[in-house]
Amino acid sequence: MRRVNVEAGLRFTGTRVELTPPPGSPLAGYGARGEAVATGRHDPLEAVLLSLRDARPGGERVIWVVLDAVAADGELARAVESAVGAALGCPPESVLVAATHTHSGPAGWIRRIHPAFPETADAAMRAELVRRVATAAAGLAGTEREVRPLVGDGPAPGIGTNRTDPAGPHDASVGVLALVEASGAVAGLLVDHACHATVLGHDNLRWSADWPGAARRSLAGALAAGRPFAEGGGPEPGSDRGPTVAIVQGSSGDASPRFVRRAQSFGEVDRLGGLLAAHALATLLAARPAAGPGPRLVLRRDTVVLPTRPLPSPAEAGRLAAEAEVAWRAVAAAEGQGPHERVARTRWEGAALLARVAEVGLPERVELPVTVVALGDDAWLHVPVELFASLGLGIRAGSPFTRTRVVGYTDGYIGYMADRAAHEAGVYEASASLFDAAAGRRLADASIGLLRRVRAEVQGGPVVTGDDGRRPAGGAS
Repeated sequence: MRRVNVEAGLRFTGTRVELTPPPGSPLAGYGARGEAVATGRHDPLEAVLLSLRDARPGGERVIWVVLDAVAADGELARAVESAVGAALGCPPESVLVAATHTHSGPAGWIRRIHPAFPETADAAMRAELVRRVATAAAGLAGTEREVRPLVGDGPAPGIGTNRTDPAGPHDASVGVLALVEASGAVAGLLVDHACHATVLGHDNLRWSADWPGAARRSLAGALAAGRPFAEGGGPEPGSDRGPTVAIVQGSSGDASPRFVRRAQSFGEVDRLGGLLAAHALATLLAARPAAGPGPRLVLRRDTVVLPTRPLPSPAEAGRLAAEAEVAWRAVAAAEGQGPHERVARTRWEGAALLARVAEVGLPERVELPVTVVALGDDAWLHVPVELFASLGLGIRAGSPFTRTRVVGYTDGYIGYMADRAAHEAGVYEASASLFDAAAGRRLADASIGLLRRVRAEVQGGPVVTGDDGRRPAGGAS
């Protein structure tokens, strides 16, 4: 067995709390559901909190809060950040709020996330979510333990593909960050993978975390009683509570299980979630603890300002939507329901969205929060969009860190960020985006720039602080 030497350095605590609302309110994620409401719960919707703190002098802290929601809009993310920060006595800037992007969660948790969509927010539901997360955070006081991080990435085929063309770009990898106790047990686990949580279709009316929930349960169960990184003679006896496991989305704007799922059923949710868990577990068990003192933890934030897309005239947009509807109906008549019918239908839905946006207009520019968490040679870049695989892979390739993982749906939701090929093809995601192809490239370049600045800081020694003693996040790009 591998030795895990724990020195004063990183401290971890984590928990999860159920958020599932009662039945009777609308679900989010599929326009085809119309006004249908949830009939009950299949599996719990949860918030998972992972807190990692560098206990050395001047050390920093990051708290991931991952919600089983289609998104966490900016207003909701700020409310959660403030509540968790107050509960734990840390700045709200230390808190990152992400969503698993399940399409079987409540519409009432989120504000309108697209100019062409109706308002769906339910103030009471949102307040209850924040209250439950804050209560869970307060319960973490005094529960930190020293840990050693294990970081790895590996292949994760079979969960999804590019959802327009199965041979198209797709990041079929899994990333893991494990926090390992002195006993060799895994106390906390952050796993990222790029695939829409859409195993279940629009006909499902039961609350569900979809495959991310199934993956969480599988991983927690597999690691519950084991001590895979124990020293010497074997595992030590101890709690069988298992690790706190969080699943976050990667560059999944154009990734889904559309071409690999065998059914849109709860059994298939368990199969694909279990498959992702198996890939993550294999990656974890192949990872090696870093030698020497634990790496330094760094969190840096920046803001990227992007112009919105030029819009066609309402007449031109209407014409394009009419053509897309004719094409979809032809595919449906020829092939019936299936992946190709779904692609054609979503092209029409995207064109219809663009036609409505052409009538109401867009703001001139949008601010996107971008955050890097660095741990030694590894980094996690967080963005508030559904990033396309080619853009995410480009960021990973351009990063100066040994490993870089890209996490979407974080600290807000500003829709799809599609690449040039998608805009040229007129796919749903490009039509529904607030941005053109140039914006995606600008976001990728700004993200790489932030990663480079953080890497230089990590390698360069002392951190420069402002007059208030806080570390600067960097200027707007």
